[in-house]
Amino acid sequence: MDKRELINMLLYNVALEHSAIVQYLYHIFLITDGNITSEIEEIARQEMRHLKWFAQKVVQLGGQVVLDRLEDMIMVGGPDWADMLSKDVWAEEEAIRIYSGQLELVKDDSVKKLLERVIKDEQDHKIEFTELMEKVKEELFYIPPEEQKPDPKTLEILNKFLKEEYQTIINYLYQFFHSKNCDYKDIMLDLAIESMVHMGKLGEKIGEMGGMPEIGRVDFSPKLLRSLQEQVKGEILYEQETGGEYAREIQAVQEPDIKRLFGFIEHQEEYHKQKLLEFFKLMNRLTVGDLRKKDA
Repeated sequence: MDKRELINMLLYNVALEHSAIVQYLYHIFLITDGNITSEIEEIARQEMRHLKWFAQKVVQLGGQVVLDRLEDMIMVGGPDWADMLSKDVWAEEEAIRIYSGQLELVKDDSVKKLLERVIKDEQDHKIEFTELMEKVKEELFYIPPEEQKPDPKTLEILNKFLKEEYQTIINYLYQFFHSKNCDYKDIMLDLAIESMVHMGKLGEKIGEMGGMPEIGRVDFSPKLLRSLQEQVKGEILYEQETGGEYAREIQAVQEPDIKRLFGFIEHQEEYHKQKLLEFFKLMNRLTVGDLRKKDA
């Protein structure tokens, strides 16, 4: 396996982990028992670490990370919870099968060690999902879908923001993996994590209302070709526009809990803008200082 083949394999693994995360998010949003969803969330966080490790290997090998996903590997179960969890067991079995096959082909010792670690994690996840599934079956923990008729307009607004937060996560993670500026990388990771929180709250609200979250494929268009200054300016504008959208919808929706949720996210978007503004000003001061030193 040459270097290009190794990079392509790792990019496939990034997409596979991304697909598992999306599947688990659907089930977190649709299952209403907190004890079950907290365990799925912990597994999803581990899959996010796997994605990060595979992506960092791609960068170390000189490749470019593409945060794609494999649509045919996203198996959303339902409507009963046991079926959802059975799909999650299947996802872990597939990951173990694929990574075990790769382990026999890879010669790079660092990548082999990474695969061994990830396989062990996936084996544990399979056991955890199997235990959750059996628990749900034994306790007849099945709640048939209620005859809820959520307001279609409200669901449309929630899903619009859900997709926007998903797009933001993908874009900010891309900047995190590829930027050379450590301070900027830290900001991007921090904002991506907060956007994950927003996405989680929006998805859970859609599930509570009896709707179906829409986590469709996003338009992945990396924009690292322009200068860092231009990149940050674009992100400041984006956060400002997003915060404005939440503020406008606060006036449009009627449900108090959704108004409160939008207010919470709007406040955090405003802080995101502030963090980016502070970084932009610091970056400009440093640039001016460097120019003055050269003139001297």
